[in-house]
Amino acid sequence: MPTATEKTLEAAVASFGASAKAKLSNPGAKGAPEDQLRAPLEALVRDLAHVSGLPVNAVNLVGETTLAHLKTRPDYAVTRHGALVGFIEVKAPGKGADPRKFSDPHDKDQWLRLRSLPNLLYTDGNGFSLWQNGEIVGKVVHLGGDIETAGAELEAPPTLASLFSDFLGWNPISPRSGACHGPTLPPAAQ
Repeated sequence: MPTATEKTLEAAVASFGASAKAKLSNPGAKGAPEDQLRAPLEALVRDLAHVSGLPVNAVNLVGETTLAHLKTRPDYAVTRHGALVGFIEVKAPGKGADPRKFSDPHDKDQWLRLRSLPNLLYTDGNGFSLWQNGEIVGKVVHLGGDIETAGAELEAPPTLASLFSDFLGWNPISPRSGACHGPTLPPAAQ
């Protein structure tokens, strides 16, 4: 049985669902649905990092990191112990987590730019997909329930933990010497 400080996959996803539902269904104010997933997603990633065996606070998300060479800005750059391990792109609930199926011209163009990244996670809160060097790793993982309505009843298949373990376990990208001017990608990805 986990201690009070340990997270389980089920607890992490239930917390994510409760937090997202509270933001998405707030009667006092409405914001862009994609933006309402940001804080719940940050907590989910940290919780799933812990579930994957990483120490608390080993993983950090840095919002809106510009990738000038790709002329785009993924929603998050993700670091593990201070080293860049990948990126996360968040879409509004219902858009899906498979960028190959996007019909919106902006989303399609963005995917063409982002698919060259070596380690990229897509999510719309209902589903998650991992992409490494433009190829999907496994399948899109769909949560049980709807991120907008399920709340703490949101459920995750065990494959979600594997997906996050693969994403967070990717070999970090070493920073270049000298001043840091944003994420550095290996030569093959530049």
